[in-house]
Amino acid sequence: MSSQDSKMIDSTHAQPPISPEETSPAVSIVTEALPDIEASHPHALSQETSKTGNDACEDPPSVNEPAGERDTKRVKLDGGAEVDAAPERHEEISFDLRMTWAGQGYDFRVQGSDRLYDCKAIIYSLTSVPPERQKIIGLVKGKIPGDETCFNDLAVPAHRHKFTLIGTPQDKTFVDPSDVDPKMLPDVMDDFDVSYKGQGVKPADDPRNQRLVQHRIEKCQIDIMNEPREGKGLLVLDLDYTIVDTEPLLKGSLPTSHCLRPGLHEFLEQVYPFYDIAVWSQTHWRWLESKLVEMGMIGDPTRNYKIAFVTDKTSMFPIFGKRDGKPYKHEVKPLQFIWAKFPQWSAKNTIHIDDSRNFALNPGEGLKIRPYKKAGTPEGARDDQLPKLGRYLVALAKLPDFRTVDHQNWKKYKFPPAQ
Repeated sequence: MSSQDSKMIDSTHAQPPISPEETSPAVSIVTEALPDIEASHPHALSQETSKTGNDACEDPPSVNEPAGERDTKRVKLDGGAEVDAAPERHEEISFDLRMTWAGQGYDFRVQGSDRLYDCKAIIYSLTSVPPERQKIIGLVKGKIPGDETCFNDLAVPAHRHKFTLIGTPQDKTFVDPSDVDPKMLPDVMDDFDVSYKGQGVKPADDPRNQRLVQHRIEKCQIDIMNEPREGKGLLVLDLDYTIVDTEPLLKGSLPTSHCLRPGLHEFLEQVYPFYDIAVWSQTHWRWLESKLVEMGMIGDPTRNYKIAFVTDKTSMFPIFGKRDGKPYKHEVKPLQFIWAKFPQWSAKNTIHIDDSRNFALNPGEGLKIRPYKKAGTPEGARDDQLPKLGRYLVALAKLPDFRTVDHQNWKKYKFPPAQ
């Protein structure tokens, strides 16, 4: 096949660009321009596929994880769940792949610690064929294993392995969450929490996860709404079922003000003198910002607090594990993405309020509170999590290093007397 018929992707020897406007000189695309799609994986970066801003780093659609077993180390989780541990190898093995689809050839490279999910993400970025429509022939012998499988475990030749893709592209369109069944939204599906303990390589030490964190740092931007203030800590807040009951909010079955967790604005005003506040939600920013305006958190001059910035699902990525013996995939929010852009914040002065699964890469900085799903009921009106949390965060802000505190016991923690 001539060079005019092949799209060449090689990101192993080139780091992704530092700024969103730059492109990697070591990556070339030699056929016509690609469709308007979003490259979700660092190995798929190119002049045609890289974008700026939030849309530069969106992940492909969710993929159903078929059950499958692998012989690999795992990190034990509370409740009997497990998380796949990265193989303990001194050097990464690279796999050069050639894919044929619709009469064209595509060359790209993956690393041994990459998951099959990551390969499908590259394919999606090159072809616009979503993962659930990808029929992959010849990559492995027999049935394609689950998306959680590492390439090191696939018995794929490392050099110039060829396979075929069959699948129809799907035009990328934005669907307003208000038009979607709330049970199908990411923050509602698989609504469980995990904690990461035990032996094996932790998710934060997995080379694959480290590459994806670096990709988000280099390709996703944060738009500042209100400038950070000197000497303040950072409070990162989840939105869905943390500070608002999402289901009636999306359905419109209750007024927005009735969906808010009791004491929300008072809580934010209480902690604002000590923290700059960020909201990080697993939804699209176009929906996120409009809902924050409806909730009165943005654009209301009567509030005695300001939101520094918001970030959305584009700066997240999935990790893999097992729950009840079956593979599962869930998104994570790596705080390193924020810290790399704002060096005044680190583990010493950052607190993240969310489900434990979302801070799997930063468990020491995460604090879990009870989900709020009782809006419009007497039980919901009695919810007292935010007043208690506010008192805790004010006391925490007076410590020189947040890492000295175990946030798992935040309700019972006794802070030392102020000096």
